[in-house]
Amino acid sequence: MRLYRRDALSELLANARYRAFHLETRDEYLSDTEHSAMTEFLADESTDPGGAWFVPWAELVAATVARGVAVDRARIVTTPHGPYTRYLLALTPHNIAAGEDVRWLPRRDAAPTDARADDYWLIDDHLVAYSIFDENGWWSGTAATGDTRIVDYAREIRDRVWPASIPHASYPR
Repeated sequence: MRLYRRDALSELLANARYRAFHLETRDEYLSDTEHSAMTEFLADESTDPGGAWFVPWAELVAATVARGVAVDRARIVTTPHGPYTRYLLALTPHNIAAGEDVRWLPRRDAAPTDARADDYWLIDDHLVAYSIFDENGWWSGTAATGDTRIVDYAREIRDRVWPASIPHASYPR
């Protein structure tokens, strides 16, 4: 497994040729880049959580999609939704505007092993990049592998979760 610095996800997406799939399974994420936007949104949930902080991600996704790469994101979430999921629901239109296909799967409808899976990006069905979190839950980077057993496992999860997930436009809020 190879460890990548925090900003290496852009490098991984830049090398994607046809599909980048992201599985999210945590009910809360802590990240330096979005923490203030999330805090502001949770203080007043009528505000838009997007903004300048999101522009680099939106540009990366738009460039990736413009090259013909699908960027798919499935979020397995607990219901009723907690504060972070409400924040994500409000932020997701920005993901979609950038070119992502975002879907939601209530945790109760997911296979228990899928709902407990580690977060990862599956790049072109040959590389898995796991999200790494520190002891306090803050995102700190990625660890990637091309080990075929691990890639096959990640692909199997994706192939169960993605078709079972609800597109954002149809997901009940």
